[in-house]
Amino acid sequence: MATYEPLRRTCARFGSFQFDLSSNELLRLGARVSIQDQPLQVLRLLVEAEGNVVAREQLRNALWPENTFVDFEHGVNTAVKKLRQALEDSAENPTYIETLPKIGYRFIFPVDWIDAVGSESASPRVVPISVPGPIAVPAAATRKGSSRLTTRRWRFGLAAAGLMLVALMGGYWLQHRSETHSTELTITPFTTFPGLEVAPRFSPDGNQIVFSWFGDGKDYQFDLYLKQVGQERVVKLTNHPAAFLAAAWSPDGRFIAFKREAEPEASGVYFISALGGTERKLAEIRPYGGPERIAVAWSSDSKWVAFSKADSRDKEVSSSEHYSLHLVNVDTYEERKLPDPASDCVETLHPSFSPNGKYLASMCAPTEGVFRIYVHDADGTKPREVISFKSSEGFADLSWSADSQSLIYAAGHQLWRLPLAVTRPERLVFAQDAESVSVSPSRNRLAYAQVRHPASVWQFGLAGAAKAAGPAKKLISSSLGDGYARTSPDGKYIAFQSSRSGSPEIWVCDRDGSNPMQLTRFQGAQIGPPNWSPDGRRIVFDVRAADKPELYTVNTEGGPPKPFVTGTPNASYPFWSADGHNIYFSTEPPGAIWKIAVEGGAPVRLTGEGIPGRAPQEAADGKRVYFYRAEGFDHSQAWSASVNGGDERPLTGMPADVGFVPASGGIYFIDGTPRHFFLKRFDLLSQRTQMIAALPDVFNQWGPTVSPDGHTFLFSGIERAEGDIFLVEGFR
Repeated sequence: MATYEPLRRTCARFGSFQFDLSSNELLRLGARVSIQDQPLQVLRLLVEAEGNVVAREQLRNALWPENTFVDFEHGVNTAVKKLRQALEDSAENPTYIETLPKIGYRFIFPVDWIDAVGSESASPRVVPISVPGPIAVPAAATRKGSSRLTTRRWRFGLAAAGLMLVALMGGYWLQHRSETHSTELTITPFTTFPGLEVAPRFSPDGNQIVFSWFGDGKDYQFDLYLKQVGQERVVKLTNHPAAFLAAAWSPDGRFIAFKREAEPEASGVYFISALGGTERKLAEIRPYGGPERIAVAWSSDSKWVAFSKADSRDKEVSSSEHYSLHLVNVDTYEERKLPDPASDCVETLHPSFSPNGKYLASMCAPTEGVFRIYVHDADGTKPREVISFKSSEGFADLSWSADSQSLIYAAGHQLWRLPLAVTRPERLVFAQDAESVSVSPSRNRLAYAQVRHPASVWQFGLAGAAKAAGPAKKLISSSLGDGYARTSPDGKYIAFQSSRSGSPEIWVCDRDGSNPMQLTRFQGAQIGPPNWSPDGRRIVFDVRAADKPELYTVNTEGGPPKPFVTGTPNASYPFWSADGHNIYFSTEPPGAIWKIAVEGGAPVRLTGEGIPGRAPQEAADGKRVYFYRAEGFDHSQAWSASVNGGDERPLTGMPADVGFVPASGGIYFIDGTPRHFFLKRFDLLSQRTQMIAALPDVFNQWGPTVSPDGHTFLFSGIERAEGDIFLVEGFR
């Protein structure tokens, strides 16, 4: 077996807290929290229970083993109350500790376990399963008519920001010898081509890999290529560039199936001889669903191809697209839809058949940032949940071990191994910035793609409300990625988010990008966009430790960040009002827009039930607040509401799924497709859109903002993507 990161439970991290079990200390942002011993014993029992109920009798036996305490009920209640006070938690609206009346307590916040040397191992909820006997893939159902393709707008607004988080530390390869097993792992580059190579899949004999690649400056223009292990010769299999492309090899070795997302007439599920030749289209799909929806898999008899396909659950109610798994027969072209593993699965993706042909694994996404992996029988029935976890950095790929006893998956830019018979996944420490993975069914080999696409901050001059002052230029850049820049009220400084220290943090620099200074040191938690106070002395932002966002402020002259308590769960995307009296923010879920006085007090909800919103921004005249209203799993529209609440209405005339920023008399927004983005302005008086200028040659953009004087437009963009495939020998 391979060597994994050891799981020594010495420190539990949740939210902004760390609980050191060895020293029995509770820390918040590195500062020791004053708390008595008995509440700490309760905390230890709760976090070690991993989401399971700790009965009151268990607490009694742990706190008073000699059974000498007379008023046990009062003692337990007091210990839990003091623990909640230390965690700033509420019994009525708990974030950390849930009460089950007359039964006990449960820790409901996800816990990350940190080992003795400081590396981290995720601690998701895992359910061991018993593996049933083999189930055959069913006979083909009656063929359904082909879906009509509908052209969809590229969705690169808010969702695009997630790509910047991929920009972590650069790649490397190494030879890694296990300390606990005799197996030697050898990691070497399999491809080192210019551009991006992703989505590797082994041939049945493990000697060849098919993968997707773009190069020569043609970003997101993928074709399929084939390369043999130990040789440098590369064979091109397709000749129709795609925005997204992924393939899988049939178990009999004869064919390669792939899912292509391109222009509508070229999108679909295809298969081709492993020797090359003419493509044959198996199924229609809707184009431009995104890279996370393109996985395909073969059944063990090489007759069925599984893939994810979009449909709408109820077009009368919602414009959201629901993705389910489908099977298509390569001989008859008959297609059938598989049932979702759970009723709340908005998307069911990443199908993967086990090498022994008994099981089908899939990933279910019930809401943004939440992922579950299921193992079904091979016909898609009898789903069993094996793991559930949260990740703000996404889920990328799913594969089986050669013995069909473990799942290997890519999440949060790491590789994880989950044996079906255990309760915790193990991180494969040899993989860095991993976004896709494949395991050879017949040799001790694993392949993964290491991907890097750092972002930069761009500056665009404005000579007037709708007139460009010159071409855009790069303002802030580093090899690890920068974005979400905001100009200070006096125009002298810029606050921005950067991973140049090794993790996302808040930085400030001079107006020209010089003299950068790091303001935060969360070292791993995800950091949201910064927003200045009107006096320029503080910056407010959100922190997503263990994927639970909460607000913080930091002084621009330095000092530790301080929590900004809102009294609501999951506060995110804060925005300071121009008068300095309030901070707007959103919650997720439930999606809503709020405001709260800077001095504290009860928050005021600005949007009503059924009006989900995020990322509020105050209008230039201070009368309305603009926000993104989610209209589906990954679809958003610009809306506004009164700063006093109510009067919610859509911003008609504005396209959906665009990044925007309000300014005097209008709304600036970025529209277009990769490599063809444009800066536009929506005039609030005339209700017309004005073209301002073409933006630089980037394939992704987000985070637009305008300087207080209205003369400078800033946005974040990714110019290039780089990725290579690595081969791991000796993996079992």
